Amino acid sequence: MKQFTISRENIFNKLKFVSYVGIFANIILTLAKFYFGIAGHSEALVADGFNSLSDIFAGLVVYISFKISNKPQDKEHPYGHAKAEMIATFLVALILILFGLSIIAVSSFKLYFRYYERPAFDTLIVASATIIIKEILYRWTLRWGRLLKSTGLIATAYDHRSDVVVSTAVVIGIIFAIKGYYYMDPIAGIVVSFFIFRLAVKLIKESISNLMDESPPASVVDKIKNLIASVKGVEHITNIKVRKSGPYFYIDVEIEINQNMTVKMSHDIAESVKSRLMSSNIYINDVMVHINPFEN
Repeated sequence: MKQFTISRENIFNKLKFVSYVGIFANIILTLAKFYFGIAGHSEALVADGFNSLSDIFAGLVVYISFKISNKPQDKEHPYGHAKAEMIATFLVALILILFGLSIIAVSSFKLYFRYYERPAFDTLIVASATIIIKEILYRWTLRWGRLLKSTGLIATAYDHRSDVVVSTAVVIGIIFAIKGYYYMDPIAGIVVSFFIFRLAVKLIKESISNLMDESPPASVVDKIKNLIASVKGVEHITNIKVRKSGPYFYIDVEIEINQNMTVKMSHDIAESVKSRLMSSNIYINDVMVHINPFEN
């Protein structure tokens, strides 16, 4: 499999492009769902339209976070602005929770007051088309999110997948409503809301872990250790700390070198460690190397 490579300068441009595509698709779907849902007397499709509307706002939040996280380091933010993406992920999760609550409220209202109408067949076509479009967007966005190591983009991808689940429930509800089982539409809405809550909780956990500087998986840390140990002059790794800030890694490492080396030689080894790590992965944003004497 060919290894994926992209310059750091092009990461933001690709993130921006993927976000634009998602926002544009959601605008088209929102207009279609509102028009056909209202004209076709499908409350489920109208509710799904509000879902797509929330996706537009979520996409804008993620895009703005990309723009902020791409800003260079400054005096007030010496570690950069990458955590803005995690804040965006958290906000996307909150939007999902609000949408889930709205589904429960509307569906419960319909069940209690028995407010049912038979939807038009066009509503079934729009809901079915939404499933196909959103599944394509999910796979495409998730692929780029993983390649670019963007938690915000991955969150958007899973939001697309939740839309597939929502639209599937809408299709089922519309089919039963057309056949005369009108109560199935709001029941399907309530079931879907629990899937949305589950996704939102997952995204909240991921964003909080990143904001709390949780260490990456052991396999990632081990790979970093192996690279450091391969640098000539490094005798032992005393301690290493790796944290994520958005898609980027920050590494603090203590290494031991021969105690008889000069300051200049020790400095050169430290620079070699930093250079080796940063050249190995464009997402390693900074490396702090501390030197300790190694005694035989």
